[in-house]
Order: sequence, then structure tokens, then C-alpha cells
Amino acid sequence: MIKWCSHCSHFIRECEPWDDFQISHGVRQACFQRTLDSGAPDLAPFREIKRFFHATQRMARSGSGQVEQILAESRRLEIPPMDLLLGILQPLLAEIGELWATGQVSVATEHRFSALVGELTATLQRAPQGAPPSASPRVILVNAESNDHVLGLRMAEVFFAASGIPALMVTPGLPAWAVLELAARHRPRAVGFSVALPAQLPQVLEATERLRALPVPPRHLLLGGPAVRLGLVPDPASGLQVCRELSEVPPLLD
Repeated sequence: MIKWCSHCSHFIRECEPWDDFQISHGVRQACFQRTLDSGAPDLAPFREIKRFFHATQRMARSGSGQVEQILAESRRLEIPPMDLLLGILQPLLAEIGELWATGQVSVATEHRFSALVGELTATLQRAPQGAPPSASPRVILVNAESNDHVLGLRMAEVFFAASGIPALMVTPGLPAWAVLELAARHRPRAVGFSVALPAQLPQVLEATERLRALPVPPRHLLLGGPAVRLGLVPDPASGLQVCRELSEVPPLLD
């Protein structure tokens, strides 16, 4: 479920059920008192965002849509770039991937929408961001070996830059020894792995075992990605922390 604030019309977060990609409304903590003071919120902007979400959902399912069309409508509704990426496009990518996996849309449709989101993300990446690339990243995010899906980490790159957090994203998937080299060189506070399929988890477990043996190991070893959103849970003994959304990462880096 995707929640947007009915007071300020900003994306709040995704929440359970993780496989339900419908949009709902709530109130951000920062807006709660203002909502009490002003009485019933004006739901008209939220309804516009919901209409935009469902229009984009129809584009995704049909494999249609244009970058400028989506960007123009998001600007008209004053949807910030990160809200567009996380609250509209990210859940639709997950939904289209699930529909493709169950044979409800063609691989061509899935590829067309992925390409559209890739172009949108690249456009947003070219816009000025809060944190430039850093030689001392606080977090390193990599795809699990054999995970060739790059859009999730490209979105993460925009998110961390906009949040002012030095980060390093590496795609496509890396073998364990390459992840170890990166962590030894940069000494990040956290290393995160994105897994698309449960079969990729053993490769992540091999990498995390090596990371924990470093002289200066990362404080946090994170696991996210499509497989996690759909229910993959690692053995607690692995030391991996499950993150189903990007907003869970910044508090770990303070």
C-alpha cells in the first residue's frame, strides 16, 4: 500500500500489505498538528495524485506513455521528484514485474515500462542534487551477483543524493570478492544488497560472511529488493537487516 499525506500531498511511505500497489492517504507526522488546527484536510490534491497514479498504472500495463507527459503532469501537481520515483514509479515497477512473472503482461510490455522509468530516472539524475559523488560513502549499495536489474539502485542513487547522504551504488551484480574490496577501500557504515530472486540469497550470505571478517566491518548489512518486498526473509543468524523501503536506511547511518 502506498500512503500520501492528505494535508501536504507528499509521499509518506509504503506499508503492508507490500504486494498491494494501490494508493491511500494518511497524515505525515510533521503535518499532524496542522491538520488538527485546520480541521478536515482538503482531499482534492490527494484525489488528483491518486488519479495520476492510476493513469500511470494504465500506461504501465499497456506499455505506453511518454517521459515528458509524465514529468509535465507531475510538475503540474507539484509532486517532488523523489515522491514521483518512490510513490508512483517504484511500486508500479514492482507491480509490472509481478504481472510479467505471472504471465499477465508480455515481456515486451515489461521492457517498455522499465525503459520509460529508466529514462525518467536518468532525467532526474541529471538535475542538481544535494550530495555529489563522494570518495567516502556512508553506504554502499550493490546488486547481488547475477541480479542485472539496475533501476532500483538508480532510484536509490537519486534518493541518497537528494537526502544529502554520500553513497555509492554499483550495478549490475558483483561477486563477493568485489564487494569485499569496495568495503575495505571505503569503510562505509552500511553495505546493502538488492536481490531480485530468492536464489540470489546464498551469494549475498557468502559476501556478508566475508564483510564481517574485515578489520573494520560495516556496522550494518542490509537486504532489500524485489524478493524481499515479496516476502524473502533471511535467517536471523546471517546478521542481515531487512529493508523494504529506502527511507529505512538513513536513520542507520547517523
